[in-house]
Amino acid sequence: MDAIITAGGTFKPEDPLFQLTGVEKKALVPLGGRPMVNYVLGALRASGLVDHIVVVGLTSGEVNLEDDQLHFVDSVGGLVDNIFAGLYKLQEINPLVNKFLLVSSDIPLITPESIQGFVESCGNQEADIYYAVVEEKTMEARFPNSKRTFVPFKNGRYSGGDILLVDVAAAAGNIDLARSLTGSRKNYLEQARLIGFSFIIKFLLRLMTVQEAGKQAAAKAKLNGEAVDIPFAELGMDVDKLHQYEMIKSYLEKGKVETA
Repeated sequence: MDAIITAGGTFKPEDPLFQLTGVEKKALVPLGGRPMVNYVLGALRASGLVDHIVVVGLTSGEVNLEDDQLHFVDSVGGLVDNIFAGLYKLQEINPLVNKFLLVSSDIPLITPESIQGFVESCGNQEADIYYAVVEEKTMEARFPNSKRTFVPFKNGRYSGGDILLVDVAAAAGNIDLARSLTGSRKNYLEQARLIGFSFIIKFLLRLMTVQEAGKQAAAKAKLNGEAVDIPFAELGMDVDKLHQYEMIKSYLEKGKVETA
């Protein structure tokens, strides 16, 4: 299995994290004396599941790791375009790639065990896409006052995780839809048109479990997709705001997580 890490995000000058660290690229925010992305790279490699890793948005000099299966590609624009830039690079390196892990660079508490657990939870891997979700009680038990955004469903309140298992053929066949959904993420009427009003109504009335919502949303894109409820809160604990940075920094300094 191969992996793509999205690391093209940059801070605006007024962002509190930029003002604190002076680092423009989010993936390079220092934690425990290392760039944040290095924790993700270390966990992927230590999981024993991943061969080639493509990092989108950084250079080898910025990461400074010796790994002959670690590759880099420039950021080409928005998130979707960067994902496909990473995929094209991955296919160039390994033309036989079938499934790949898509991981964000800003989840430094990720561990090898959490990656292994997520992949195991994907079962037979026959679906086109598996998307990790974390229930509120799981997140708050591990990271009290995390201040994540949780969406209510019939079976609980969930936040999205920052790791997916994706089928290459399915991804390649849905680039236009991905761009449409990403481009309209702040236009709820447009999202409703793309996904379907019946889906939106059921969601608002909390008539679906998170798993049912995942399947229906994927089906609208003509995909077989599954939302995977995981017990690994660290896969959803990204560095998005200043207080989350301070919380994660404290965990790392106290040695509460592996730093391989």
